Amino acid sequence: MPRCRLRKSGFHFNALHSFPGDDGLDAQPHGHDYELALLLEGAPQSGKMLFDARRLTELAQREVIAALDHQDLNRLLPYPSAEALAEWIWRRLRPHLPAQLRLGIELWETPRLGLEYWGDETAADA
Repeated sequence: MPRCRLRKSGFHFNALHSFPGDDGLDAQPHGHDYELALLLEGAPQSGKMLFDARRLTELAQREVIAALDHQDLNRLLPYPSAEALAEWIWRRLRPHLPAQLRLGIELWETPRLGLEYWGDETAADA
């Protein structure tokens, strides 16, 4: 069955974090200008969009950007790594999306450091 992947980028937020046990500069509180893209993968139905990108924008703004922008991530996550933050974002968005679509998170902490997170679809309700 044909599949496609919708990618909606252009989400930005600024946040602070630190890693107190780190033996380098990351032990000090520091901020990042995060870049976020959301990916939806699934089988398109003939003549229909995979998902309305406008709804995806509204969802990301409401559930993610409003909650994270200009926040201290150490207050939200026990270990605020990019991996943990991507999982947090995924868990925040997954319940609002159709079950037949796979959700991916692309998160950039700096222009040279980013990751892609696809989550565990079997744990979506966990």
